[in-house]
Amino acid sequence: MFAKRVLAALLLLLICTFSLMAYQLSPLNVTYDPTGAGSAKVYTIVNDSDAPIAIEVRAEQRIVDIDGNEANQDGSAYFSIQPNRMIIRPDSTQLVRVQYRGPQTVTRELSFRIISEQIPMPRGAQEEESGQMISFLFVYSTSAYVRPSRIVESVTSSVNTTSDNKLEIILENTGSVHQMLNDLSITLTGDDGSTYTLSEEELQPLLGQNLLTDSKLRTIITKPEVLSAATEISAAISYDYTYST
Repeated sequence: MFAKRVLAALLLLLICTFSLMAYQLSPLNVTYDPTGAGSAKVYTIVNDSDAPIAIEVRAEQRIVDIDGNEANQDGSAYFSIQPNRMIIRPDSTQLVRVQYRGPQTVTRELSFRIISEQIPMPRGAQEEESGQMISFLFVYSTSAYVRPSRIVESVTSSVNTTSDNKLEIILENTGSVHQMLNDLSITLTGDDGSTYTLSEEELQPLLGQNLLTDSKLRTIITKPEVLSAATEISAAISYDYTYST
């Protein structure tokens, strides 16, 4: 009984702490124009807690490897962010202006993260709020794209046989804008006329993924018995997504 009471108290404390430090950021998905009025956007940060919070906003350029892992790099050269550091009082709202400052000629979409990160309060502010317990710092990672001059949607596919006789299916974005692989379907066809449609489990590494421009994604499956006699295999893909202009 004592252990249950302790656990309940800890859970209550956790919930209270999360509620104390929560804040809201919008919008979460933005497309910038490389020039003109559309090259600047305004983000809204709402501190709906009962304590002041310190926030830092930064830009990172997105890099996604063939296995879907995202490892980003500094994107500050592409954006001006005002303000980029701030203290927001309780129950207050802060507007942040983000201006694209990169190349004005964009032939292939540029992909970024605009990140809002809660940081430890400055010492003076911490002393003012010494009665508050700060345990969690929240981060919002939003999507930001810079629109290209021409919209081209194109995803190509290839099939390779691995050294252990499995099939590596690679999707490559050869278009000018990102593509969301929603409701993805892949059918393999052998040069002997045999066909095989990948199961949901086999598609899992690709389903719903965001295939950025100049990026590739892959899934590796056991070679289906029905394709065992085929020497050349091709892949036909379909998915449900259209870039919004």
